[in-house]
Amino acid sequence: MASMSSSLSSDPDPAMIKTCSIWRALEILGDTPILLILESIWMGSTRFTQLKQRTGIQKALLSNRLSRLIDNGILRKKAEPGSSKHPQYGLTEKGVDLFPTVLTLYVWERKWGTADIRRNLELRHESCGAILNPVPVCGSCKQAFDLREVSFVEGPGIGVMPADYSRRRNQVSFQSDQPSLLRGSVEILGDRWSALIMRAVFTGLNRFDAIAADSGAAPAILSDRLKALVESEVLKAIPYQENPVRNDYALTKKGFDYYSVIMMLMLWGDKYYGAAEGPPVLLTHTTCGARLVPEIACSHCEEIAYPQSVAIVGLNN
Repeated sequence: MASMSSSLSSDPDPAMIKTCSIWRALEILGDTPILLILESIWMGSTRFTQLKQRTGIQKALLSNRLSRLIDNGILRKKAEPGSSKHPQYGLTEKGVDLFPTVLTLYVWERKWGTADIRRNLELRHESCGAILNPVPVCGSCKQAFDLREVSFVEGPGIGVMPADYSRRRNQVSFQSDQPSLLRGSVEILGDRWSALIMRAVFTGLNRFDAIAADSGAAPAILSDRLKALVESEVLKAIPYQENPVRNDYALTKKGFDYYSVIMMLMLWGDKYYGAAEGPPVLLTHTTCGARLVPEIACSHCEEIAYPQSVAIVGLNN
């Protein structure tokens, strides 16, 4: 993936970062409880008690995150027929538009996850009846692609924005014996700093200072997340200086395969949080030369996979 040229100041304000739809999207989605709630809704949970059981999130935290999702237009709440005490939660159009990101998380989880309970769950493409193996394809030529076939340049919405974010309490662990499609893969996306580090490395930034400037992460936070990503074998550290030790950070195969998650999240962020002028980044599919608008297709029938055409197999509600 080609590095993005910089037309911005060579001496930027450290309190500012380049405009980024991923950053804006992570203000909401860079939170593990929220991602687990959304997964549970995809899997058929609609009531508070069902969501609490499936996610293992404590009542107060679950209530807080449900309110945040409603306030941000991703969920809607409506009274259950015949009862005003048991509201149901459902996805809005904005929430449904996260489906391609969910599918790319699922692909990564199936390949790199380690929990057998997740592997017992599969997706079926109802349109053709086959078990769904989602594949990112170019919206123009409909051919499958990977990161090596993508280039990008600054778009009309490029600029700078304050490196502000919503401060949250440290994440807590969640205990649930319910099957999960995504619990491992959301550990990266559910931590905003890990996701922003992955974005930086995807765009060719490999050294500590460059990643810090791109992500807006404080040095201590950045050191902690880089260490965690290396330990989880998503990144690898390649020393280029011995005293003091300094590293280049590069994607492993496991990390390389996460590119489609970040890309789909960026496109969702472009749609709902982009600048009026247009997206900050324009993608090109170098194989066909067209502007890249990725879609997720079924590898069996090659049709685009839509939420209404996908069912979960092996799930006992």
